[in-house]
Amino acid sequence: MAGLHLLPRDGQLHMVCNMRANDLDCGLLSDVFSFTMIQEYAAIQLGLKLGTYTHFIGSAHVNDRNAERVKRVLDEADSRPAAPAFSFPAMPESTEGATIAHVLVHEEALRTNQIRYNAEHVRGLGLDPYWEQVVMLFELYRQIQHDQTAAVDPDLLAALHPGLRWLMERKWSACAAAPDGSLR
Repeated sequence: MAGLHLLPRDGQLHMVCNMRANDLDCGLLSDVFSFTMIQEYAAIQLGLKLGTYTHFIGSAHVNDRNAERVKRVLDEADSRPAAPAFSFPAMPESTEGATIAHVLVHEEALRTNQIRYNAEHVRGLGLDPYWEQVVMLFELYRQIQHDQTAAVDPDLLAALHPGLRWLMERKWSACAAAPDGSLR
Protein backbone atom coordinates (compact mmCIF):
# COMPACT_ATOMS: atom_id res chain seq x y z
CA MET A 1 0.00 0.00 0.00
CA ALA A 2 1.36 3.39 -0.99
CA GLY A 3 0.15 6.92 -0.57
CA LEU A 4 1.49 9.44 -3.06
CA HIS A 5 1.18 13.10 -2.12
CA LEU A 6 1.76 15.53 -4.98
CA LEU A 7 2.65 18.96 -3.65
CA PRO A 8 2.88 21.96 -6.02
CA ARG A 9 5.08 24.60 -4.39
CA ASP A 10 6.78 27.64 -5.95
CA GLY A 11 6.55 26.35 -9.52
CA GLN A 12 7.77 22.84 -8.65
CA LEU A 13 5.95 19.57 -8.11
CA HIS A 14 7.26 17.72 -5.05
CA MET A 15 6.09 14.26 -4.13
CA VAL A 16 6.04 12.36 -0.85
CA CYS A 17 5.43 8.62 -0.83
CA ASN A 18 4.35 6.75 2.30
CA MET A 19 4.65 2.96 2.09
CA ARG A 20 3.36 0.53 4.71
CA ALA A 21 6.20 -1.86 3.84
CA ASN A 22 8.87 -2.21 1.15
CA ASP A 23 10.96 -5.15 0.03
CA LEU A 24 14.42 -3.60 -0.26
CA ASP A 25 15.66 -6.14 -2.81
CA CYS A 26 13.03 -5.78 -5.53
CA GLY A 27 10.17 -3.55 -4.50
CA LEU A 28 12.03 -0.42 -3.47
CA LEU A 29 13.89 -0.09 -6.77
CA SER A 30 10.84 -0.55 -8.96
CA ASP A 31 8.62 1.54 -6.70
CA VAL A 32 10.96 4.55 -6.65
CA PHE A 33 11.42 4.29 -10.43
CA SER A 34 7.67 4.03 -11.07
CA PHE A 35 6.62 6.70 -8.61
CA THR A 36 9.18 9.26 -9.77
CA MET A 37 8.06 8.66 -13.36
CA ILE A 38 4.50 9.42 -12.24
CA GLN A 39 5.80 12.58 -10.55
CA GLU A 40 7.67 13.65 -13.67
CA TYR A 41 4.66 13.03 -15.92
CA ALA A 42 2.35 14.92 -13.53
CA ALA A 43 4.78 17.86 -13.41
CA ILE A 44 4.74 18.06 -17.22
CA GLN A 45 0.95 17.91 -17.34
CA LEU A 46 0.69 20.67 -14.73
CA GLY A 47 3.37 22.85 -16.35
CA LEU A 48 5.61 22.66 -13.27
CA LYS A 49 9.29 21.91 -12.80
CA LEU A 50 10.26 18.65 -11.16
CA GLY A 51 10.75 19.04 -7.41
CA THR A 52 11.98 16.69 -4.70
CA TYR A 53 10.89 13.11 -4.07
CA THR A 54 10.74 11.72 -0.53
CA HIS A 55 10.08 8.04 0.21
CA PHE A 56 8.97 6.89 3.69
CA ILE A 57 8.79 3.17 4.58
CA GLY A 58 7.07 1.84 7.70
CA SER A 59 8.69 -1.60 7.48
CA ALA A 60 11.72 -2.18 5.26
CA HIS A 61 12.67 -5.82 4.78
CA VAL A 62 14.51 -8.41 2.69
CA ASN A 63 12.69 -11.68 2.06
CA ASP A 64 14.57 -14.80 3.20
CA ARG A 65 14.53 -16.24 -0.33
CA ASN A 66 16.47 -13.17 -1.55
CA ALA A 67 18.94 -12.87 1.32
CA GLU A 68 21.85 -14.54 -0.48
CA ARG A 69 21.43 -12.36 -3.56
CA VAL A 70 21.26 -9.23 -1.38
CA LYS A 71 24.47 -10.30 0.35
CA ARG A 72 26.19 -10.73 -3.06
CA VAL A 73 25.02 -7.29 -4.18
CA LEU A 74 26.25 -5.63 -0.98
CA ASP A 75 29.60 -7.43 -1.15
CA GLU A 76 29.98 -6.36 -4.78
CA ALA A 77 29.08 -2.76 -3.92
CA ASP A 78 31.84 -2.72 -1.29
CA SER A 79 34.42 -3.93 -3.81
CA ARG A 80 33.45 -1.75 -6.81
CA PRO A 81 34.44 1.82 -7.47
CA ALA A 82 31.65 4.36 -7.08
CA ALA A 83 29.24 4.74 -9.97
CA PRO A 84 30.15 7.43 -12.47
CA ALA A 85 27.98 10.55 -12.43
CA PHE A 86 25.44 10.61 -15.24
CA SER A 87 22.82 13.18 -16.04
CA PHE A 88 19.72 11.39 -17.23
CA PRO A 89 17.54 13.13 -19.78
CA ALA A 90 14.29 14.67 -18.63
CA MET A 91 10.94 13.38 -19.83
CA PRO A 92 9.97 15.44 -22.89
CA GLU A 93 7.48 18.22 -22.23
CA SER A 94 5.49 16.97 -25.23
CA THR A 95 4.62 13.76 -23.32
CA GLU A 96 0.88 13.22 -23.11
CA GLY A 97 -1.50 10.35 -22.48
CA ALA A 98 -1.27 9.22 -26.11
CA THR A 99 2.53 8.98 -25.77
CA ILE A 100 2.23 6.71 -22.73
CA ALA A 101 -0.43 4.60 -24.49
CA HIS A 102 1.87 4.20 -27.54
CA VAL A 103 4.77 3.08 -25.34
CA LEU A 104 2.54 0.66 -23.41
CA VAL A 105 1.51 -1.11 -26.63
CA HIS A 106 5.17 -1.90 -27.25
CA GLU A 107 5.76 -2.79 -23.58
CA GLU A 108 2.98 -5.39 -23.62
CA ALA A 109 4.11 -6.91 -26.93
CA LEU A 110 7.68 -7.20 -25.64
CA ARG A 111 6.75 -8.40 -22.14
CA THR A 112 4.60 -11.15 -23.66
CA ASN A 113 7.29 -12.00 -26.23
CA GLN A 114 5.05 -11.26 -29.22
CA ILE A 115 7.64 -9.12 -30.99
CA ARG A 116 11.41 -8.55 -31.09
CA TYR A 117 13.17 -5.27 -31.75
CA ASN A 118 16.67 -4.20 -32.59
CA ALA A 119 17.90 -0.63 -32.15
CA GLU A 120 16.93 0.33 -35.70
CA HIS A 121 13.37 -0.95 -35.22
CA VAL A 122 13.00 1.09 -32.04
CA ARG A 123 14.29 4.23 -33.76
CA GLY A 124 11.59 3.77 -36.41
CA LEU A 125 8.66 3.73 -33.97
CA GLY A 126 8.08 7.48 -34.16
CA LEU A 127 8.86 8.08 -30.48
CA ASP A 128 10.90 10.84 -28.86
CA PRO A 129 14.47 9.61 -28.14
CA TYR A 130 13.62 9.56 -24.40
CA TRP A 131 10.81 7.06 -24.99
CA GLU A 132 12.96 5.09 -27.46
CA GLN A 133 15.31 4.46 -24.53
CA VAL A 134 12.40 3.10 -22.48
CA VAL A 135 11.37 0.73 -25.29
CA MET A 136 15.00 -0.41 -25.68
CA LEU A 137 15.02 -1.31 -21.98
CA PHE A 138 11.79 -3.27 -22.47
CA GLU A 139 13.43 -5.17 -25.36
CA LEU A 140 16.50 -5.95 -23.26
CA TYR A 141 14.20 -7.22 -20.51
CA ARG A 142 12.44 -9.39 -23.13
CA GLN A 143 15.78 -10.85 -24.21
CA ILE A 144 16.75 -11.69 -20.64
CA GLN A 145 13.38 -13.16 -19.66
CA HIS A 146 12.34 -14.93 -22.86
CA ASP A 147 15.49 -15.66 -24.86
CA GLN A 148 17.46 -16.80 -21.79
CA THR A 149 20.63 -15.86 -23.66
CA ALA A 150 24.12 -15.53 -22.28
CA ALA A 151 24.37 -12.00 -23.72
CA VAL A 152 21.98 -9.28 -24.77
CA ASP A 153 22.07 -7.58 -28.19
CA PRO A 154 25.30 -5.52 -28.16
CA ASP A 155 23.93 -3.01 -30.72
CA LEU A 156 20.89 -2.37 -28.56
CA LEU A 157 23.08 -2.02 -25.49
CA ALA A 158 25.34 0.42 -27.37
CA ALA A 159 22.28 2.52 -28.35
CA LEU A 160 21.37 3.13 -24.70
CA HIS A 161 22.12 6.37 -22.89
CA PRO A 162 25.53 5.92 -21.16
CA GLY A 163 23.95 5.88 -17.69
CA LEU A 164 21.33 3.30 -18.68
CA ARG A 165 24.02 1.21 -20.39
CA TRP A 166 26.18 1.31 -17.25
CA LEU A 167 23.24 0.19 -15.11
CA MET A 168 22.16 -2.48 -17.60
CA GLU A 169 25.66 -3.94 -17.86
CA ARG A 170 25.83 -4.27 -14.09
CA LYS A 171 22.29 -5.62 -13.86
CA TRP A 172 22.93 -8.15 -16.63
CA SER A 173 26.05 -9.47 -14.92
CA ALA A 174 24.11 -9.78 -11.64
CA CYS A 175 21.27 -11.59 -13.45
CA ALA A 176 23.66 -13.98 -15.15
CA ALA A 177 24.94 -14.90 -11.70
CA ALA A 178 21.45 -15.34 -10.20
CA PRO A 179 20.49 -19.02 -9.87
CA ASP A 180 17.05 -18.42 -11.39
CA GLY A 181 18.32 -16.00 -14.07
CA SER A 182 15.80 -13.41 -12.96
CA LEU A 183 16.10 -9.71 -13.63
CA ARG A 184 15.73 -8.46 -10.08
